[in-house]
Amino acid sequence: MNHSLIQKARLIILPAILLATGGCFNGDDGLPILSTLFNNRMVVILKGTYATDRPLEFSEINNNRIFSDPDDTVAFVRNPVDDGCIPYVQPDCIPNYSDLPIFIDIGEIRLSSKNFGDAELNLVDTSEASEEFWDVVSDERQVYCNQLYSIDFSEDGCFRTGGLINFVEFMNGRGALYPSRDIGAEVYYHAGIFMRAFATGWGIAAGALAEDTFDNKDIIGSSVLPLLNYDPNTDAVNQQLLAPDWFPLHHTVVFGQETTLIKDFYYNAVVLEIRSNIKENLMTHSFQNANGDNQVVVTMSDWRRNHDDSTADLGLNMGGNVLTRARMFYPDVVNTMVIDGGVASNRHYYAVYITNEDAKGDNLPLAATPVRNGADNELTNLMAQPYTLECRYDCNYDGYPELVLSSSAQINVGPGPGFVFTNQPCGCGIDAATVAANSCTAHAGCY
Repeated sequence: MNHSLIQKARLIILPAILLATGGCFNGDDGLPILSTLFNNRMVVILKGTYATDRPLEFSEINNNRIFSDPDDTVAFVRNPVDDGCIPYVQPDCIPNYSDLPIFIDIGEIRLSSKNFGDAELNLVDTSEASEEFWDVVSDERQVYCNQLYSIDFSEDGCFRTGGLINFVEFMNGRGALYPSRDIGAEVYYHAGIFMRAFATGWGIAAGALAEDTFDNKDIIGSSVLPLLNYDPNTDAVNQQLLAPDWFPLHHTVVFGQETTLIKDFYYNAVVLEIRSNIKENLMTHSFQNANGDNQVVVTMSDWRRNHDDSTADLGLNMGGNVLTRARMFYPDVVNTMVIDGGVASNRHYYAVYITNEDAKGDNLPLAATPVRNGADNELTNLMAQPYTLECRYDCNYDGYPELVLSSSAQINVGPGPGFVFTNQPCGCGIDAATVAANSCTAHAGCY
């Protein structure tokens, strides 16, 4: 290993003592998120999880092994769980799920009150159109990471913006507090997280550890954001016509969701929560890079848009698999749904949608949580709505619970604060899923 790689490896194993005071505090000012509501009319929190409530720990996902794309040239990649290999010492040894360095650079948070459909975002293609379409909630850059990437902390954007602690909050279900300004009373139809960069700290290029840059600093791994902006096999012509997937990570209100992004006219304290399914969906993929070499990277699971490195674009495009959902809720009047009937599982989820909302399969649920035993299942911050509760299962073993095993009758939730109690069996034992060529059915014993 050369000198530059040794320096980077030292950063990878930097002790976690800097996180020791993280708790439930925000990295910028050390204040608990709820306390901030007393000083601001609106608080913005970001979550990088499918689950809104008590998401799985990194180590609980896929037995602490990063998912692997069976359609790509990644079969030679090893992991410490299976054979005890040593990441970064042996290039083909991928870190455990819980040890993968992740670097996220966010530029802006925006909302829009323009009632255009999702496709209309493609028409916002000039600075003038963007200024007319979007309301800027915050243009204060934030960098999140679970490992620092510069020995000089003053040059490390993650360290400067409290990103170590914010990363924990971003991934643990509480949500990272994003600095923002108050906005006017309005009905909003779009929300966007404008990502400047996203990198993962491991990869292989031409048989050696990959090196790249993040925040103008050298890292081991790959800056993967350019790979995630378009669906597989999107040609260059169509890329010019389409808005990139991650600029912004975009939520648009569909039929049935109209009341979920309302800033009321009484200026009550309100929380804007925006989340994307990142944590649970990390997967190794490969593509042919500009040098003609097979390059292995960690990006997102292809649960929704299948990726294959032997197709026309040689695997270069890996987008279409991260969904984003935004909601506004008022802490004074929210409810908590308590769900009984669970059998603990790392592949089952309780997911709640507004009963009549469109395209549930193409939208993140309003709230979700991994299934735990008995009544140890709660979905929080639910406003008054008619809801449908689903039991969902990750049948394809790709991190996303795409299979609906059961759905409840309509659950009417009134104004809070309060609790709503319901019962819905969900979960199974350790049996593997049965995966057929064109369908996926839960193994007998799962429900």
